[in-house]
Amino acid sequence: KSGVEKMKKIVFILMLIATDVFANSVSEWQRVFENVKEAYVYKVDVADLAVALLKGMPKIDKNLQVGNDASKITLYYRGKVVAVARKPDDVNDAKEWAKISEKIIDEALHKSKKARQRDFEIDDVLSEEMVKILDKDSKFYPDFDSANGINIDNHRTFAARMEDNVLYVKIGVFNKQTVANLRQVWSDNGTADAIIIDLKGCGGGMTKEAIEAIDLFLDDGIIVSTVGHDKDEEVFYNAKKDNIWGTKPIYVLVDGATASAAEIFAAAIQEQSRGKIIGTATKGKGTMQKLIKLPSGSVLAVTNLFYKTPSGKGLDGNGVKPDVCTFEMPEDRNVEGLLRIKNDKCMAEYREDSELELNTALYMLNN
Repeated sequence: KSGVEKMKKIVFILMLIATDVFANSVSEWQRVFENVKEAYVYKVDVADLAVALLKGMPKIDKNLQVGNDASKITLYYRGKVVAVARKPDDVNDAKEWAKISEKIIDEALHKSKKARQRDFEIDDVLSEEMVKILDKDSKFYPDFDSANGINIDNHRTFAARMEDNVLYVKIGVFNKQTVANLRQVWSDNGTADAIIIDLKGCGGGMTKEAIEAIDLFLDDGIIVSTVGHDKDEEVFYNAKKDNIWGTKPIYVLVDGATASAAEIFAAAIQEQSRGKIIGTATKGKGTMQKLIKLPSGSVLAVTNLFYKTPSGKGLDGNGVKPDVCTFEMPEDRNVEGLLRIKNDKCMAEYREDSELELNTALYMLNN
């Protein structure tokens, strides 16, 4: 009898542990669903997120399929029904959708050996599928470093040199050192006649740092504004009286890979009439993402804000149109002739290896 009682006790404890693990998992998915819905700049129902998550099952095992009809979610394995979960009446009941998600995932693990072998990556694979129903800038990342752009593949994120008493600065990504670096090169080269800031190939980086960098070249005025869920509530970021460059000429070089924070920089310089933009149309990535941690430790970057230029134009999908366009221009293009061309159809083009933009800026400074 004591052995039977002992076995019952062990089974009861295991059931408690399993129940606690399930509850914690449900709580995590509930948190993820709620956070994504709250953060996302567009309207999205929790039901859509959960269904998209579960529809990713074939990525784990092609024998797993998820059916979605008006009233229920059905899990199939090799064409046979293995689990059915009735949908809640409320499409935004995150707790109930988390329970459904966990039930389907558990049944998939129980039925599919391949799913059990990949148990450690299921949450990530399904989350990566879920985020695909959001906009193009909302993405899955394996960790916070990559989500923050810390692992951006740039050999050098900042470089500077003098060209005939003109300070040339190359910014590969806006990071925590960018503003300090700009202040240092100004301190070292304060007698320079002008500055050329090369943002070709710069995919962005830290928006806060880009805004502070722009502030070094403006005395006042709007730098950028943001709009989120409530389209009537716009937040403005204005320049302070911290202009270290005075009224000396500024030229900014851009191309089709110039994006995000780098576009904010170029747009502010252009629209505040502080400098000229040379190159091609930029990428048009004018969104900010909120980072949401997943149960596995990986991250979803969910678009929660749109950027607007000082004039109120949305950057997303539009980008920055340069004052001087070098689209499809060869390296040996005559700069004087280039400046006479009015290109109303300036397209985005990768030109980081081109010297024409720099040569154009230097020509404009000397003529």
